[in-house]
Amino acid sequence: MSVTVLDAAGAGADGCEHHGARMLASLDGARVHALPDAPPGAAIRTFKAADGLRPFCWVDGPRTEPSQLSRAENRARQGR
Repeated sequence: MSVTVLDAAGAGADGCEHHGARMLASLDGARVHALPDAPPGAAIRTFKAADGLRPFCWVDGPRTEPSQLSRAENRARQGR
């Protein structure tokens, strides 16, 4: 366990950087914090990884709606 991901209401779950990034990518208004014994940079690595991950990886079918794309893909669509 390296990070805690908190949702917008403040409920949290601990996990590794990989699973924390997937959770962060799937929640609006979530934030990530490193656990006390985490390696240096764990929270920022998780945050950066989440930016390029599509939310809800278990959803099948075409992904065309903004809520189905990663934050990075949405920024690219807007030309930022």
